[in-house]
Formats: sequence, structure tokens, C-alpha cells
Amino acid sequence: MKGRKISLITALAALLVFSACSGFQDRTLDYLGKRPTTGPFFEEDKTPMVELNYAAADIISSQLSERLPLGSPITVTMFRLRGNALQTDFAKILTEQMASRIAQKGFAVVADDSRFPMAPVAEDIAPPEKCVLAGAYSVGKTRIFITAAVTTVSDGEILGSWDWTVPLNTKTRSLLPIQEDPFITPMVNTSGPIEKSEPARATPQSNYIPDEFNNQPGFEQDIMN
Repeated sequence: MKGRKISLITALAALLVFSACSGFQDRTLDYLGKRPTTGPFFEEDKTPMVELNYAAADIISSQLSERLPLGSPITVTMFRLRGNALQTDFAKILTEQMASRIAQKGFAVVADDSRFPMAPVAEDIAPPEKCVLAGAYSVGKTRIFITAAVTTVSDGEILGSWDWTVPLNTKTRSLLPIQEDPFITPMVNTSGPIEKSEPARATPQSNYIPDEFNNQPGFEQDIMN
């Protein structure tokens, strides 16, 4: 009888110890986070690029509706990366989305304005004004800063413009020639022993480095060049 009591007390004590350890482990995981050490430290902003660009184009379109004469042709130039002559896939998609949205709003976005009629649609309406859609962007650590404007060809007057940002996430990063450091070694090795070897020599080419300091949006008087 005495032996059974001792066994029962021992079992209860072990159960209490196990429960305490389990609770401590759960509280520790809640504090540290249950994601693996290779997971992202911050949640990535996955806002679709097209939504942000369309919203910017809508604002510019509303400005044009108040100032641009009816039937004015708008040609489009490729948006440029500030401080770099590279033409990136990001710039191509950005330019196409902006031009597409402005065209959806009823404006005459054309490839060649030389064949576009410039006579006024009515006697009491101002004649059409040739315009250009242009823009520029800079890449920061977490955001891409964009400026776009529609200006007149005759005197460069800005009829509509806007500044906005899009997240630098997995999708937008894939559209930019951002090169990772080839000498970075992972902190956690999951593929076996690391064999050290000489890195292959890269052929000389234009490298792009994100702007870490001068990454704030702003008006550029010479945005078209």
C-alpha cells in the first residue's frame, strides 16, 4: 500500500514538471516567434504595383481634365532611373501601366503625334496641345519613389503630375537589376559542408546599386532628360 502511494506521488510530480516545462516552452515560442530562423523578419508589403500606378494615373488624369484641351495627343517616353542610363523591366511596366490607365480615362495616348489632327474640335474650344508623359524613379531600401508628369511640348508647362511610392518587394525586385553580394555566406547551412571556390570573373557591365541616401521623391525640372 505504501509502495503504491509513493508511485502515485512520483507520477503526479512528474506530470506537474512536464506541464510546467510545456507551458514555459509555449511561452518562449510565443515570445521568440515560431517561424524558422531563415524566415523574413518583417512582413513584406505585397500591395500590387498596378493598383498604386493606376491610382497615380487617376490623379494625373483628373488634373488633365481641367487643363488639357479636348483631343490633345499625349506621347509617352520611357520612365528613367535617376542617375543611371539603364532601361529596366520595372521602367517598362511602369510606363505601360501609366499610359494604359490615362488612355482608359479617355485621353488620346498616341505613338506618333505628327499625324494627329491639331485643329480644334469646335470654334469655341481651344486647339489641341501636344503633350508628353514622362517620369523618373529612385530605389530606396524598402520603397521605390516615382515622379510622373504630363508636360506640353511647346513650352514644357506641367499640366498634371504626381509623386508616389511602390514597395520594393519580391516582385518589384525581380524587375530591377539588383545584384546580390556573391561573397555573402548563409548564417544557417542546410545543404552540407560549404566548399570554398574562387568566384567566376564577371564581364564588365553596368551595375545598379539602390540609392540608400538620396531616395526621397521630388520635382525634377528636367524630368524628360
